[in-house]
Amino acid sequence: MTAARRKTAPKIQPLEARDRGLRLTDPELRRALVDMEVSASVPELWRSLREILQVGIPQHHSATLFLDARERNPGALTLHTAPSRRPSEWWKARARLSPTHPWLDAHPGVKLYGLDDIVPDLPRRKRADFYRHILIPEGFDKMLGLTLWEKGERRSILVLRRGFNQPAFSGAEKALLLDLHPVLDRNLHRLEKHEEQVIARNSLQQFINLLPQGILLINARHELVFANHEAFEACAAWNLGLEAARQVNGRSVFAVPPPFLEAYHELMQTHYAMALADPDAHHASEHRRLLHPALSQLQADCSLFSLDDPLLSRPYLFVQLVNREMLDAKGPVAMDRQLAVFSKLTQRERDVALLVRDGLSNEAIASRLRKGVGTVKNQLRSVFGKLEINSRARLISMLR
Repeated sequence: MTAARRKTAPKIQPLEARDRGLRLTDPELRRALVDMEVSASVPELWRSLREILQVGIPQHHSATLFLDARERNPGALTLHTAPSRRPSEWWKARARLSPTHPWLDAHPGVKLYGLDDIVPDLPRRKRADFYRHILIPEGFDKMLGLTLWEKGERRSILVLRRGFNQPAFSGAEKALLLDLHPVLDRNLHRLEKHEEQVIARNSLQQFINLLPQGILLINARHELVFANHEAFEACAAWNLGLEAARQVNGRSVFAVPPPFLEAYHELMQTHYAMALADPDAHHASEHRRLLHPALSQLQADCSLFSLDDPLLSRPYLFVQLVNREMLDAKGPVAMDRQLAVFSKLTQRERDVALLVRDGLSNEAIASRLRKGVGTVKNQLRSVFGKLEINSRARLISMLR
């Protein structure tokens, strides 16, 4: 080809990409696909999805990802290329006018659909309220929906739209969306499962942090795996004494008390001896109860935690730390009542509640805990609110 001809050769317009029939294996889409596969949140997935659509299906009017395909709460859980601040009532009215939901109810499992599938008769479509009150005001008359299903129920929908002056969706673009279906489905499932795990882990963490006893987990290298607030405070008291521990942050000075590690190695010897004697048997976990030599109210129950092969794995040390002075109960019923009370309070609130139980005034509590009187009053007010009581006398009765 001559230089003159090269100069006059027409430029390839973006829209020609759809005529070439882009597939997800095309280099232009690979980076966005990788971004989707490693996305750590739905907003990250949405950004990569928009890049895919921009390259593979350009010149679309708008796109929306309905994470709740049934729109039980219309307007919520939706991501738009053009952010919408419409109120929920507007979305409810829109959902009532849309023929999409009834059509999908009648066609379970369909992956890809368009307006031509829902209302094939164009004159009838133009007479519909949906056309006059939604399509015309929003500026589009062409639509493709990619539906994700789970156990017979639609879970999410990706909707693409094109305006009145834009071309119809081509067969290649529809094929690209169908190629995208399993990728989008897999990654939304992955993120949903991850989110469920995060919620479960955070809820468990919050629950454990509120326990009126310390929970400590140490691996075979003597490294901290997990500790709640109570465990940090109890270990500081075990290592430094009560008075010194009150003046420091338990987390910042954390160290596993040496007696715990001694008990761990004793338990490990017993564990391996029993496993070698009878590898196929199920052996009950051994325990060691430790009492602090100087602070008799501090108690530690040590055991091993292991889920795998008893000969191959190296069990963790699991320690439950209890301040027996805090649980000054006269019997099982009183013990249960005290545990129920302490489980609702933070560590600082427990400290205040215990000193109220001992008969100290707010000023004496502030002096003992090295706090301001106002801080003590605020914490006591929080204790009353959480326990739904309104007097010190009621608090004292609940802790005895």
